[in-house]
Amino acid sequence: RLNPGGRDRRAQLAARGIAVEGSAEVIEVLGRGPRIWRWFDEVRHRFAERALVLCTSPEHAALVTALAVGDRSGLSREAEDELAASGLVHLLASSGLHLAVVALLIRELARRAWLRMPWAHRLRAGVFGAAIALPFAAFEVLLLGAPWPAVRAGVGASVVLLGSAAARRTDGLTTLALGAASCALVDPAATHDLALQLSVTGIAGLILLARPLRDLLPVPRPASGAPIWRRFLEHLLGLGCATGAAALCTAPLLAAAFHRLSLVSIAANALGLLPGLAAIPVATLLVPFDLLLLWWIADLLAAATLAASHFFASLPFATAVIAAPGLIACVLWYAGVLLCVRRAFRAALAPWALLAILAGSRAAIAHAREGMNIVFLAVGQGDSAVVQLPEGHAMLIDAGGDLRWPGKFDPGARDIVPALAELGIHRLDVVVLTHPHPDHAGGLMTVLDRMSVGELWMTAERDPIASAVRARAARRGVPVREPHESSLGGVRVEVLSRFEEGWSLNDNSIVLRLVHGEVAVLFAGDAEALAEADLAQSGAELRAQVLKAPHHGSRTSSTEAFLRRVAPAFTVYCVGAGNRFGFPNPEVVERTPGVHFLTSEGAVVAESDGHMVQVHRWQD
Repeated sequence: RLNPGGRDRRAQLAARGIAVEGSAEVIEVLGRGPRIWRWFDEVRHRFAERALVLCTSPEHAALVTALAVGDRSGLSREAEDELAASGLVHLLASSGLHLAVVALLIRELARRAWLRMPWAHRLRAGVFGAAIALPFAAFEVLLLGAPWPAVRAGVGASVVLLGSAAARRTDGLTTLALGAASCALVDPAATHDLALQLSVTGIAGLILLARPLRDLLPVPRPASGAPIWRRFLEHLLGLGCATGAAALCTAPLLAAAFHRLSLVSIAANALGLLPGLAAIPVATLLVPFDLLLLWWIADLLAAATLAASHFFASLPFATAVIAAPGLIACVLWYAGVLLCVRRAFRAALAPWALLAILAGSRAAIAHAREGMNIVFLAVGQGDSAVVQLPEGHAMLIDAGGDLRWPGKFDPGARDIVPALAELGIHRLDVVVLTHPHPDHAGGLMTVLDRMSVGELWMTAERDPIASAVRARAARRGVPVREPHESSLGGVRVEVLSRFEEGWSLNDNSIVLRLVHGEVAVLFAGDAEALAEADLAQSGAELRAQVLKAPHHGSRTSSTEAFLRRVAPAFTVYCVGAGNRFGFPNPEVVERTPGVHFLTSEGAVVAESDGHMVQVHRWQD
């Protein structure tokens, strides 16, 4: 792992069958793979194009495409984030949900159709239904691209269908175990696949806990002939219990992977799941039957699903950012969950859950920090630093990104928010955007959305990125202020830069000097020669033991006059591995005094006790 709270990228890649990463300037196509895979790729591509034409919005088209053929590439980052925050993101998983809905629907339709035939007595309806549904289940697995959750579900669906053909009942846990074991037998690395882990634990929760949870509710089940509203209430209770059962079993995995839990998932699934569930068979039927009526229904259901996810995700308490649970926490959590199958819910689950939180979460008890701790995060070719201050105060200086806006990845979700959760930070007193470039602002939207932020510091720049950030801050109720000298937890925050009309965005970067007792750390943003000369001639105190190198160690920065004034003992270069700019520039490294650290090799930590500072690479 490169950062606190980060995921094991090697294990992730291995689960997808990837052993080596690299880049190439020229790519030569040597082969196009098996014809059947090319055909399925073409089906998915044509479906996505057709959806864009016939759906009323690109977001609706993207959701219909994701539900029908498992292609999520068209969904915007905002739509996926809202689905995750509301707890409805499982609709996008190419897993048992799709296969169960499609296979069981087709089996039931085929069975009923067979019973109406004059020769129905020659073959049991269950056999005919299974014979028709099995090929459709196999087709659906291939259409979705055969991800491990779909393979697991395909094996399980086959067992259930064959059991119905033989008039035999199948055991849910045995079927689930057989599907998971089949994946591990084909490729042991599949056990590291998060989607498969969530699929297995979620289904196990449904099997083990859904009925006991419903039995514990003080509302009796409706008798036969009960009014419609009573049966509808029972349906909502059943959905809520099913969602709660799955949520209880997947919570540790979600917390470990994303450092985020949806607090509204049970309500969202009880009230908003129906349109999404209905959209799955409708969208799937669009693959063989390209009917305008079906497209209209699918578009309507997609709109309802997205509206529900937006409503629940917009609630102020929708999600919680939490630290990754440790092994003890996970063991205690699952022990408590299993106990609640046999004992009273409140009596069993509450104390075990409390024990799990206290024993396994590093963020359960907030210790007042006496020193200053700075973590320069590895966010690719971008800047981001988490500053932990005494008395529980915290700052974030920049939020990473790549060279495009919006970028191809979100460092806020991938790196920054997990790091904040792992470090036990739930509120940021100040977030600083040194200047509105994508490699500094790329993850800022997610940080504003998911974290409690006291205020945002920005310059007076008026470019599109700055305007977008201000708009998001206003929407989240975060005040935007120009940088000003302040004190947080006894650490003095000095603003050394000034804004000049006509200067470049880089030269107008916010430059901060954090002073903790006898220790100073200088954050130089992307300041270049012009701003550095202005700082060197300003007479302000620049001396600092730790320097965040200006502009990633570019040749246009780190001038000799500036470096003489700073005289750093340690310099941190925020750069991406193998970046195409060649940062840090060798000449800059040669003329910069002290010890050098590169975030391309992993996060860098600077720890100050007010008298001395230690700088080292973050240790997993």
